[in-house]
Amino acid sequence: MTPGAALVTGLLAGLFGSPHCVAMCGGILAVLHGQVPRGRDALAAGFHVGRLTSYLILGLLLTALGMLPEQVLPAGGVVVFRVALGLLLLLIAAYIALPGRLRDVLGEAAAPLTRRVMPLFARMLPADRFDKAVGLGLLWGLLPCGLLYGVLAAAWLLGDPVATIALVLGFGLGTLPLLVGGGLAVARLRSRLRAVWLRGTAATVVALTGVLVAAGPWLAHATDHSAVRFLVDCVSG
Repeated sequence: MTPGAALVTGLLAGLFGSPHCVAMCGGILAVLHGQVPRGRDALAAGFHVGRLTSYLILGLLLTALGMLPEQVLPAGGVVVFRVALGLLLLLIAAYIALPGRLRDVLGEAAAPLTRRVMPLFARMLPADRFDKAVGLGLLWGLLPCGLLYGVLAAAWLLGDPVATIALVLGFGLGTLPLLVGGGLAVARLRSRLRAVWLRGTAATVVALTGVLVAAGPWLAHATDHSAVRFLVDCVSG
């Protein structure tokens, strides 16, 4: 998967998954912002610096594991990983297209982790220094989230540090508009992101990416159509 395709996929997953993020993490976000001293609102940026850093660290660790099959498995193992990545992208596309209808099973399974992390939040409050805000963001990035776990699983299957950075950063940046903003403008954006046609378009792009990742080499070999080859090259490299 090319870094460009990974970046777009991450952005779409983050942007259209962020209404779920607001629902799940809105209370935590309110508590964190409530602990920022008055007149020092810029410290809140540290929460998101830490959160995105946490995503990157987890993604790169999993990518290192994902690179092992190329070293220890025959070529067939790489094909299996590519197909698995394509299927995972199709699942993310379904998550985008059907908000609220797919249970966050992974997030629920990891709920005990939340109970272990929450006491650490209390020890680092109030967020009166930038380093404490970043630390709180790092902890925030460890909280259970099924969509994040899907992105991290994709990072594992990618086995490419550059594509992983693009995917995870794209996801994190996609979540920022709703998690950073506030007020009427964000409420309108959230409403727009729930529009069926818009979600359907985003889901179609991610699903097409999944198909091209999983079957790209076979499609390129089976057809001489320039448009198909162009799409395969854009996504699979």
